[in-house]
Amino acid sequence: MMSVDGSRELMQEKKLKGIGCNSCKYFYITWNKKYPYGCRAMGFISAKLPSIDVLAIEGRDCLSFEEKNKDLALGRDLHNDLKNGKGKNKKINVIV
Repeated sequence: MMSVDGSRELMQEKKLKGIGCNSCKYFYITWNKKYPYGCRAMGFISAKLPSIDVLAIEGRDCLSFEEKNKDLALGRDLHNDLKNGKGKNKKINVIV
């Protein structure tokens, strides 16, 4: 199946992984109906996902991609370690 912007063929040709904007911390949804997707890192809005535009224009995956929930994953690992008994001597101070 051929994609409109040629991004699928480009990805197969260059063996790119195809970054998904939904898991990027810079991705957001705009109020503009014509251009509903935005990228805070590069400062533009688009009718398509920004990663598709970057791939079509630059010919490579987005270099600004950063995992959205990276900090949450670290906290989850710490919680699981404490739950499983690792680091019993550690004390966590919580100020509310």
